[in-house]
Amino acid sequence: MPGKKILFLCDASDIDIVDKSFADSKEYEITVETTEKILDYGVQPYLQRTMDLIKEYPGMYDGIVGTHDSSAVFASIICSETGKTFASLPGVINCQNKYISRHKQREVLPEAVPEFCLALEYLQNPSRLSPPFFIKPVRANISFGTHLIETPEELEYYIGLESKDIAAYNQYYLDALSLRPHMSNGLNVATCNSFLCEGLITGEQVTVDGFVCNGQVHIFGMTKAVFYPGSNSFSHHEFPYSFSPALDEKIKTGLTRLVPALGIDNSFFNGELRADPEKESFAILEVNSRIAFQFAKTIELVTGFDPLHLLCDVACNEQPDLTRTQRKTYPLCFNFELHSFTDQKIVKTPTQSGYEQIRLLYPDVHIRNLIHERSMLSDYKHNPESFRYCMLDIPGNSREEILAAYEHITSLLGYEFEDA
Repeated sequence: MPGKKILFLCDASDIDIVDKSFADSKEYEITVETTEKILDYGVQPYLQRTMDLIKEYPGMYDGIVGTHDSSAVFASIICSETGKTFASLPGVINCQNKYISRHKQREVLPEAVPEFCLALEYLQNPSRLSPPFFIKPVRANISFGTHLIETPEELEYYIGLESKDIAAYNQYYLDALSLRPHMSNGLNVATCNSFLCEGLITGEQVTVDGFVCNGQVHIFGMTKAVFYPGSNSFSHHEFPYSFSPALDEKIKTGLTRLVPALGIDNSFFNGELRADPEKESFAILEVNSRIAFQFAKTIELVTGFDPLHLLCDVACNEQPDLTRTQRKTYPLCFNFELHSFTDQKIVKTPTQSGYEQIRLLYPDVHIRNLIHERSMLSDYKHNPESFRYCMLDIPGNSREEILAAYEHITSLLGYEFEDA
């Protein structure tokens, strides 16, 4: 019996992981479309043509998924017009517009939300926030445009410096939403190119992953973030992670209330939080109505189930089975991010033979190259202080085993850079 047909919308750098996840699957047949291809084709023509084809041939796909902010918007619009199952467009907007999301978070969990306002609101009344405070684009693009602010003049400087880029990054989003203006949100359109100011949040940073299926919220993992010393750039992420039973329950209860209030259903979600174990309290950084794709293999290597398969289950309106394990597991897995703290020319990236050598030595390690030769690190999305060029999922039986494997693997990758 043929598998269910899934239109899988993702980034080009995700293809290798997606292909390996479904290489031996009899349950799902995957058709991959990349965000890069959709942007090259034209957002509106692609979405309209895809919706027209699915309406004409309803059996073309059994489910549609999007794995990142961009592809989640595309999947939501397609599904809203074709009767397929995915997060609703209002729910996606409620998460991706961080200003709207903050208001909804404050209605449900006011104790977990910092003081916040739009940049213009702050400049009109600087007493609204005490410096230092944090700014980020209302609709974030990784960590671009995030800064610590001490004075109104600093805020004005970054508005002048980065607003044009923020508007450019968001154009595809507004183009997609304009196809279905009756489903959009005036406040979203009015604010998405702005900056959001908010009070500082301290504590250990974690990502909580889960899904909602027919109104039922399920949480299946927590991943801890570790930063490079003295920076806001991630060094690596550790799975699994937990706090005290009381704090874990408080986080679970809070997200179980908040996720439906944001309008998320029939979708994966992830909540980025900071928690204070001593006070047994937590605060929300953001909630996303999509899978945390970066941690899909991290989680699989510990739990044995593949979150990408569960994503397809939800897209087909089926309750995922978290007891369904498919592979060898480890007690720990770390997801490493390789960064350069200066912009450089990319001279050499790993070769296919280099990848194969690593796979022979470490068969369960996953490598995700994010860059290409003969370009600059700054040609790719990056945060204000560093340039991410590779991600590694390394499982092991102990922290020491994983860190030793990391040192060996990075020495074999063969990246070479030159100063600009």
